[in-house]
Amino acid sequence: MIYLALSIIFATSIYITFKLSEQFSCNLFSIIIYNYLTASILGFGFLLNFKIANSLLYHPWTYIAILVGLLFTGMFFIIGLSSRKAGIAITTVASKMSMVIPVLFSIFYFSEEIFLIKSIGLFLAVVAVFLSLYKKGKNNFKSLIFVLPIVIFFGTGIIDTLVKFAQHLKIPENETPEFTSLVFLVALISGIIAAIFKKIPFKNFIHTPTLLFGILLGISNFGSLFFLIKALNLSKLDSSIVFAIINMVIVVLSLITGYFLFKEKLSKINLLGIFLAFLSLYLISYS
Repeated sequence: MIYLALSIIFATSIYITFKLSEQFSCNLFSIIIYNYLTASILGFGFLLNFKIANSLLYHPWTYIAILVGLLFTGMFFIIGLSSRKAGIAITTVASKMSMVIPVLFSIFYFSEEIFLIKSIGLFLAVVAVFLSLYKKGKNNFKSLIFVLPIVIFFGTGIIDTLVKFAQHLKIPENETPEFTSLVFLVALISGIIAAIFKKIPFKNFIHTPTLLFGILLGISNFGSLFFLIKALNLSKLDSSIVFAIINMVIVVLSLITGYFLFKEKLSKINLLGIFLAFLSLYLISYS
């Protein structure tokens, strides 16, 4: 259970780090680049001991790792922006409820059996996202508070689906560290290229708080993935139960942190959405 707890702590700290960095006037894109630099060093150093195989770019899963890495950069930027604009709790709900997409993919692509309880859980997950995003008196469909979490819901779901596809069909267990490290490296390279095209001033990268928050974010990013893999490999629980526990606890911690640390306001409708999120996760994992 220690790996489960560590994965939850590191994953929750990602959203908190994004939110805190805003108070120190940190450039979001610069933080993300430092984040992937840190995660890449930890991946190739801690997981692979800097022993990079010559066949790294020739595995059957290489193109999936490259695609996931490219998507990582854009999605992490949107998650950071949403954490700042929409809040930690709402961003977390949108991110964690995206598990609906890989579950649906498994049902249709892998012909997994679907039960009534799981169907209800999937439906409630979608409803939960919309209720948690609702803001009275605002045009939700034109608001960043609504649009950003929706993009996160679909974007994170697509990334998780690609990873699920790679794991099921392409990646032997002993090659998981290589896959993870390559994803972080591609995300770093694409982030640097994007920064050049966006002409981000160099002074944004020599800002001390930006460097520190970027390193902290990279450690959190790497730690959440590393200990998740450990939890899945060593826990006696089914993977669906592991994911459900992690997602539910992360939502709870994000809700508590957002309320007490950042004074985020949630309406009764938002709270209903979060309750339905818990219920849907339970139903999906139960079945």
